[in-house]
Amino acid sequence: MTTPCSTYSFINSNKDKPLLVVDDYVFQQSGKSTTTTTYWACQFKGCSAVAHTSTGTGILIKQKNDHCHPSVPEKIEIRKLMNKVKSRIACETTAIGQIYDQEMAKANLSTTALVMAPTAIEARAGLNLQRRKAIPALPVSIDFYIPRCYKVALNGERFLLADHVWHADAGISKRIVIFATDEQLKFLFKCTHILMDGTFSTSPKHFTQVYSIHGLKYKQSFLCVTVLMTERKTFSYKHMFRVLRSNAVRLQLGFEPTKITTDFESALINVIKAEFPNAQHKGCYFHYTNAIHRRIQTLGLSTVYKTEHDARSSARKLMALALLPLNQVKLAFDDIVEGAPDSIDDLIDYFRDYWMKNMNLSLWNVADLDVRTNNHVEGWNNRFNKRMNKTHPNMWAFIACLQAEEVIFRQLFLKFKAGAQKKIMLKTLTMQKHIDNLNTRFNNNEIDRVELLDGLSLLVASKK
Repeated sequence: MTTPCSTYSFINSNKDKPLLVVDDYVFQQSGKSTTTTTYWACQFKGCSAVAHTSTGTGILIKQKNDHCHPSVPEKIEIRKLMNKVKSRIACETTAIGQIYDQEMAKANLSTTALVMAPTAIEARAGLNLQRRKAIPALPVSIDFYIPRCYKVALNGERFLLADHVWHADAGISKRIVIFATDEQLKFLFKCTHILMDGTFSTSPKHFTQVYSIHGLKYKQSFLCVTVLMTERKTFSYKHMFRVLRSNAVRLQLGFEPTKITTDFESALINVIKAEFPNAQHKGCYFHYTNAIHRRIQTLGLSTVYKTEHDARSSARKLMALALLPLNQVKLAFDDIVEGAPDSIDDLIDYFRDYWMKNMNLSLWNVADLDVRTNNHVEGWNNRFNKRMNKTHPNMWAFIACLQAEEVIFRQLFLKFKAGAQKKIMLKTLTMQKHIDNLNTRFNNNEIDRVELLDGLSLLVASKK
């Protein structure tokens, strides 16, 4: 019996059993291990070579007997490759073939190992089985159970905040699922400015919307709460805020933001007015200009907008109204109506009926804000969509991506807590400087209302 001086490591078998690799020879556990020693025997049939490792530390203690066969290091290369592939399959929702190809490229296998290794197609059956073991069956209806592994964050903390269902005669009629750790909630409840927005393309099957709530601090937005909804109605938003308020009480904190930025969804607007009567609620300027652009298209005015200078200028002035001081908006709208060509009468009528009469002017006027858009949230939506890499992903893939987002929240928060600063694009800074300059000139009576609106409309054009 000798004390070895060898290179050794541990890998897993096809059945996920531990294997010991010593100098390119593979050993499997044999006999009963003790509290101090684990016993290993060479995998090759008829070989009497054995090894001992420390049970507590895994350190190789000794080897006994010589091997009666040559080693095949290429098999170990392949086994290490498959271990990495299986590890990723168990915790990722990336396509199996894509994972296999990526790990094969990184493995840098020897020529012989490349010949011996299975192709992605040949390995698919076993790898599919591995994924089925790791990932629960996909929901076939809205009535499904969320396994524990998807109820917790990757650090083991509770992540599923609420999962409420409402039944009708035919089964579940509504469901709301809310994800947030206590750390995210505490951050949100301490923020004075919150941003909210919904996205639809990444909502899992059986849900209609992914709604996210972000806290703004250090001029940076942080994802705090993610909500899955089966419908976009007043009831759903009321319930969402009810859950958040009850958890604020649980955490002995208040939930009274002074500023709230959202889109212009009517059901949400009414709920926010009731839930946060003292908050300054502003619609997102990005959503505002997009709504006008969409209306130009639906009214069949795209060609007019492109080819007629006066029509295009008037439409841009409508977009710039939101940047004008609130007490100047009605007068400026009258100026636009007076100067607009007949070709966009339908657009003028739409704007008058919807934005001037139906919508509270203070909701869409953002002249007094530093943060005028939900672009922080739109940026998150775009990044999240790219991470999902498909529309309407399966439920487990969606939650796995959310779990990764929670890690990003913790990392981002710690970085900013340690003094990191958000990088603001030069174009954004320049735009804000121009807006400030125009307002200063207006306040100093250097330009009048018409000139102010004209200047702001040119900025709208330059931003496109």
